[in-house]
This record gives sequence, C-alpha cells and structure tokens, in this order.
Amino acid sequence: MLTRRTVAANLLKTCAAAALARDFPVAAEAKATISLNLAQTAPIEVPPNFTGLGYEMSSVATPDLLSSRNRRYVELVRGLGPEGVLRVGGIVANYTRYIPDGPAQFDRQNTVITLAAVQRFAAFLKEIGWSAIWSVNLAQGAISDAIDEARAVFAALGPRLLALEIGNEVDSYGKGQPFRPPSYDYVAYRKEYGDWHAAIARAVPGMRFAAPDTARSVEWVEQMASDAGGEVQLLATHYYRNGQARGSAEQLVAADPRLDDVLARLRAASRQSGIPWRMCEMNSFSGGGRPGVSDTFLGALWTLNVMLLLAQSGCAGVNLETGVNQLGFVSSYSPIQDDGKGVNSAGVPYYGMLAFAAAFAGCHQMFPVDTRSQSDTLHSYVLGAQGKPRSVVIVNMDPAVDVQISAVNLGMKDATVLRLAAPAADNKTDVTLGGAQVDENGRWKARSRERISGGYVGVSHSSAALLLRSYT
Repeated sequence: MLTRRTVAANLLKTCAAAALARDFPVAAEAKATISLNLAQTAPIEVPPNFTGLGYEMSSVATPDLLSSRNRRYVELVRGLGPEGVLRVGGIVANYTRYIPDGPAQFDRQNTVITLAAVQRFAAFLKEIGWSAIWSVNLAQGAISDAIDEARAVFAALGPRLLALEIGNEVDSYGKGQPFRPPSYDYVAYRKEYGDWHAAIARAVPGMRFAAPDTARSVEWVEQMASDAGGEVQLLATHYYRNGQARGSAEQLVAADPRLDDVLARLRAASRQSGIPWRMCEMNSFSGGGRPGVSDTFLGALWTLNVMLLLAQSGCAGVNLETGVNQLGFVSSYSPIQDDGKGVNSAGVPYYGMLAFAAAFAGCHQMFPVDTRSQSDTLHSYVLGAQGKPRSVVIVNMDPAVDVQISAVNLGMKDATVLRLAAPAADNKTDVTLGGAQVDENGRWKARSRERISGGYVGVSHSSAALLLRSYT
C-alpha cells in the first residue's frame, strides 16, 4: 500500500530541484495493487451542463471567433459534450461597454460589444447546443447601460442565457483595482448589487442571476447564499491554484488543502440555501498559466482531476478559462488555442476535458470512493446513472509510481479502457486519448480500445485510465 511518507519521499527525490514539469522523472517504481470500493454515501447528481469554458468579454467582440462560421471552434466545443456553459466576462468585463450600433472593439481595456456581436454569439450557442453566463460592467458602468445590454442579451439568447452576472471579481474592487475605495466590503457590495438587480429585474422580467462572482472570497459567497432572498439563482466564484510567478509543477501534482476547504464550504452554503453553485472561472495559474507546466501533459491530468473533484463535491459546473486573457495573449493553460490568424486547435489541457467528456457520457451521478488505501497523488472516481456505476477514472499524478487497480468490487470485471497518455509529464505535442489526437478539423475518435477482463488494470505514473462499461 502506498503511504503519504512514501509519496512524500518520491516527490522530494524527483521534484525538489524542479520548478517546471520538464524535470519530472521517467523511471517507475514497482506497482502497488489497490482495490476500489464505494464509500457508504449517496451518489451525487451532476448536471448535464457541468462542463464549461470561460472567456474574456473581448472574445465575444472578436469577429469570427465565437461564430457558427468558425467550424473548427464549433467542433472543438461539441467534442466536450452535447450540453455545457460558456461564461463570458473576466477582467475585460470591467472595461467593456455595450453600444448597439458599434463600432465593435476587442481591446483588453477598451472592448465594445455591439448588437451584431450579441446576435453572432447567440447563433454560435445555438450551433453548439450550449448555454451562457453573461457579465455586465458593475466596475465602471451605469445601471441604465446594463439594462440596455441585459435586454439585448436576453432577447438574443433566449433560453440559452443561463444567468446574468453583475460584476466580475467584485471582492477585488477595493484591493489593487481602481474601482472602489479600500473600505469596499460585502455590505457595500450587497447594497450596490441589490440596486442593480432590482433595476434589471424590473426591466427584463424572467432574467436569472449569478452572484457574487468573487475572485477568492468564500465568505462573500456564503453571505450571498444566506441573504440572497430570491435575487440569485446561481452562486458563482473563481479558483486558481496559484499565480503565474509562484506556480510550479509540484503544485499541480499535490492536492491543494485550500481547495478542499473551499469545496466543503461552498457545498454547505449551497445545501443550506438551496442555490446551486458554479466555479465559473478556473484554471491552473492566474495571469495566463505557467509556461512549461500549464501547457504540458501534467496540465491535462490536472484538468481532468480537478473537474472530477468538483463534480464529486456537488459543484453545478466549472468554466475552464481559455483563449486570449486579460493581458492580451493566449494563455498557456488554454484548452483551445489560437494561432492569431484565425486558426483554432486543441491545447494540451483540452485532452483533460475530452477525457472527462468520455467518462461522463451517459452518466449523471458520481459515486464517492473509499480512499483510505490510496495515496495523495492517486485519484479514483466512479460515474454512473440510475444508481449504477458505468465508468471509472483513475488519475495517477505520481511522477514515479505505477499502480494496479482492481475494479472487481464495482462490478467492472469487463470494460473498455481509454488511456490519457503522453511520453512524459512535460510533453506538449504527443498527448493522446485512446491512442488518438484531435484532428485538424477539431474532431476526435479513439483508435485504441483496450479490453480488460477480470477487473484489473495497470495505470502508469503520470497518466490516467478510463474504464467504460460500454463505449460507442
């Protein structure tokens, strides 16, 4: 059995001198055999639109990006599931204006959304079958402008508008951003939010709202859940493992105690209030990710693992940030890349999202696993439907230790195995799922469909395996 001490020793020996993923070792230690058993808890429901992508508001204004004519992009998003949520907002939302007749602009600190851009975005959502969360500018905007924008978005998107956000990362308005005085706290925000919400709700009957959309503060989310009073239909916050300059490969390998605390508190707030919560902006390291870490196979493994962790924690959905960030360049962590010439492709983290989609297909429940026999770097998840397991995902983040898994006690003696793999954790080009890569048209189809009988499967270090009861 793996122990915390063994794992810690392995990490110290292999990663102590490494700040980036390229320093991960390739030699493996002997396999350990671990039998999976379900915990004695009820299954957790997972919404069909759990998967999501997040964008700066400038992406909506960019011609032919989020457009039904961008066929590669359409296929890339469709590949992540038949339902999902695009969240448009980000820091650029603090510098965005809605001017119906334009001209459109998509600068990071001067974005103009036109009616044509809203309608183009609506057509894109219809093409992919997803819905959206839309942000209005509380930081520097006016209520009257927000009403005009909300009315236009509600009319264009219709039922595909999941919710409207009033403000982005509002807990930061008085901390380093020039939008509010340093004394700006939840009480001041809540009064301001209430005024904006009342005005928009009167002008646009039927509008749904997501709040408070904090950068980090769990307290504000808990307070909003407590006093929402019907003004909020979705609780929203953000998460990054760390900032770009302070990020490292080791941080993606190891569990984040802060995230564990955040998930427990958000789940409790959601249960007590009856309001679902969504991690509406998330990725590895803020500021665009850590080059050499976020854009490697390790980033794909982390993406898969954190999505499954959130689903198992009762989260209603997660929006992985992608594309051009608030600093004006394509982030290292982006699931969907952009060459600056209108050509989009699957980034390495996309494969983590793709693996989640493959495991989640036909499922709507998570079954918590008894993890007492597992290490801190081995993660197992069971997904299913109608109370029965249908797929198992094993994410082995350990840089040196291979494992053997038994799924016999889950009733998975016979299964198809899809492997999320690469030659090394720091690889950027040879990542595959089921032996295949996403093609130039944005489509993926497995080439390698390993069959197991007896319920045992080996999972190499720095890799993941999906055990599927059936595969189509």
